[in-house]
Amino acid sequence: MDIPPQLIVSAERLALTGSTAGIHRPFKAGRLVRLRRGYYVKTSSWVEATPAQRFEWSAAAVGLALEQPVFCGESAAVVLGVPTLRPPEFVDLATPSERSTGRRPATFVVHGNSVLAEKARNAGNHPLRYVLRRDAQAVVSGQFSCTSPVQTAMDVMCASSFSSALVIADGIARMLWKQGLLGQDACLAEHPAIASALDGISAVATRHRAARIAGLAHTKAESAGESFSRAVIELLGFEQPLQQHTIVDSGRFVARTDFWWPEQSIAGEFDGKQKDADENMRGAWSAEEAVYREKLREDNIRGLGFTVVRWNWADLEQPGRLRMKLLRAGLRPRSQSRP
Repeated sequence: MDIPPQLIVSAERLALTGSTAGIHRPFKAGRLVRLRRGYYVKTSSWVEATPAQRFEWSAAAVGLALEQPVFCGESAAVVLGVPTLRPPEFVDLATPSERSTGRRPATFVVHGNSVLAEKARNAGNHPLRYVLRRDAQAVVSGQFSCTSPVQTAMDVMCASSFSSALVIADGIARMLWKQGLLGQDACLAEHPAIASALDGISAVATRHRAARIAGLAHTKAESAGESFSRAVIELLGFEQPLQQHTIVDSGRFVARTDFWWPEQSIAGEFDGKQKDADENMRGAWSAEEAVYREKLREDNIRGLGFTVVRWNWADLEQPGRLRMKLLRAGLRPRSQSRP
């Protein structure tokens, strides 16, 4: 993670101008948000930012303000550039001392009673929290230090929600593959350091849970939404699909699907990528042309006698909706699978 350009550092302003009045006056007037003493962003920027951006700004302020901090858990995933299901609630730092653990007092301050100031306060913030990590394996990622990819994966697989952990574990599997440390079709559990760490977990339930996630995590997921989809599919009890499957007809390419259940000939598509709206994904096509081409693509898949089922973020947030879609498509949970 790099230092975000939106971050205003009072020490830098003082060195450039000899004064911090240009920061303190707008701060007192409610035009700047203070993340930590000496670190600010514009109030309007805070309100307009995505939750992920607000977390990165908060984490960067912590990373710059403290001496040699090491980010851990889901915060480390953000620093590593690994997708997360949602921005972490806390900025988590590793500490070797049990007496130092816990949440620290909030340093987030917005002055004033303007509508903008109220919106900034309501947007929330990310307090600092210290987490016990006696043997943190620190690595440098961008401008900051965090736990290593292996330790980060183990931390989240043991402590985060199942869905959040699989999103991060998938991202780390993909990172290790790109670094040549994991085979393209391997699951995360096949990485030697992960396998060793799993064996070292003494709590049986925690070891079983972490091993289950590590066995599911692989390099094929191309977005947090795809990983979230696989987590929900797993928790609903359905068989895991293949990912990024290519459908051909007499040697002719027809389509590449996000998900594929070969026994039932069912293709699954996650709509969270907004292919029709994202200019980078649709290339030179207009949004209307992209929608039309996507319909033709789906018709071609169905023309081969296959079923197509689509879902979106709302279906994942309310798993009962996804369950009904998969059932209507012809899938059955494992306990109800046909012989």
